Amino acid sequence: RLFVTLLVIPIVAIVLIVVLIVTLFGGGEEEPVTASLTPTAGVVAPVPSTPTLPLPSPTVAVQPTQTPVPEPTPAPTATPEPTPTPAPPTPTPAPTGPIEYEVQPEDTLFSIASQFGVSVEEVVEFNELPDAEFIFVGQILEIPTDPSQIAERRESRPQPVSAVIIPAEGLNVRDAPSTAGGTVQYVAPGGSQVELTGITQEIDGIEWWEIDDGNWAQGQYLEIGAEAAPTPAPEVTAAPEVTPASEATPAATAAPGGDTVKATVVPAAGLNVRSAPAPDAPVSYVAPGGSELELTGETQVIDGVTWWRIVDGAWVQGQFLKFG
Repeated sequence: RLFVTLLVIPIVAIVLIVVLIVTLFGGGEEEPVTASLTPTAGVVAPVPSTPTLPLPSPTVAVQPTQTPVPEPTPAPTATPEPTPTPAPPTPTPAPTGPIEYEVQPEDTLFSIASQFGVSVEEVVEFNELPDAEFIFVGQILEIPTDPSQIAERRESRPQPVSAVIIPAEGLNVRDAPSTAGGTVQYVAPGGSQVELTGITQEIDGIEWWEIDDGNWAQGQYLEIGAEAAPTPAPEVTAAPEVTPASEATPAATAAPGGDTVKATVVPAAGLNVRSAPAPDAPVSYVAPGGSELELTGETQVIDGVTWWRIVDGAWVQGQFLKFG
């Protein structure tokens, strides 16, 4: 009997193992396994089989399907920004010409010159100031920024020059560069020398030169740059007048009381006496230089020139006469 028992126990154990395996991997309920033992010869009485109890099916917990969590993106490592190299300062371009500066209430020429690094003398010369004290508030001064500008300004200024009067009978000198608007101030004798400032103006195709006394003369009757002694007076002949022909003849005026006036001919070469008060009127005769003329006192002003009537009815230009 012990032998049978020992024989049955391993068989039961094997069956249980098989059931367990089938239950785990086969799924579903398993039919109870009934072991029938055939009695072996020599066994007195069969051992009743041990009833096999159904084992509960083990519950396998299945995890629910989960949405995969995205892998966390690692935070980027901050790359240190390179320290920018400061750009070199852009040099301020030097001005190519003089600087214009407006004089302020507290300014002096010395303070202005010191501000721009120039001398007072350079500011005075560059702006043609009368002296170092001649500035006023609001005045615009030009400040040179380069020595070459001072040299160029000096060279560009009109240079004084001398000239010799070409017409033998002399030349009308006017207070303005115009035969119409300028008034004759005096007559420069022929062959005499005048000093010019170098300033010129061109009016209606005629070049006028400024004389150092502020009056003007036509350049076509000047020998510019000449310093020769006055030329000898030519033979007394009728010569064309410097003054252009009149376009209109104003009414004549008579001296009060009808008194005559005496005057002396100034040009040594003599003076053209004309039949009418016009530079293109026929020459009646030539009054010798230094001779005395008796005038009626009747005058006419034409193109700024005063004409005087002689007692014989002829006319002469007053700028060639010396009165008294």
